[in-house]
Amino acid sequence: MKVKTKASILTLTTALTLAGGFTMAPNAAAVGMSACRYDSFDVSFKINTNGAQLRKGPGKRYETRGTLYKGDSFRYFCRTWAGSGPDGFDRSWSYGEIQKTTKSGISKGTRGWVYGRYLD
Repeated sequence: MKVKTKASILTLTTALTLAGGFTMAPNAAAVGMSACRYDSFDVSFKINTNGAQLRKGPGKRYETRGTLYKGDSFRYFCRTWAGSGPDGFDRSWSYGEIQKTTKSGISKGTRGWVYGRYLD
């Protein structure tokens, strides 16, 4: 009986530990300010190219929230830092929100990440 009880307790403890691990793991599909390294509130930019992507995280591996076009407004909160490339361009990603509905229909207030090279 004692062996059966200990086995049940071990099974329950393992199940709870694993379930807790899964629910507490960060969602790789949506990364907010937790990835930020440098804060700078109340700075606004315009998108300087057509076809820039508003992403759920700082990198191409993250899902896109939609496409941005030249002139769309983006309010910058913070950024990552990945250094400069051989061409001298900044390799950072900026986190912020859309200031007014974009040309492609992304709603005002939608938050996401934009590659730093696409901000003026």
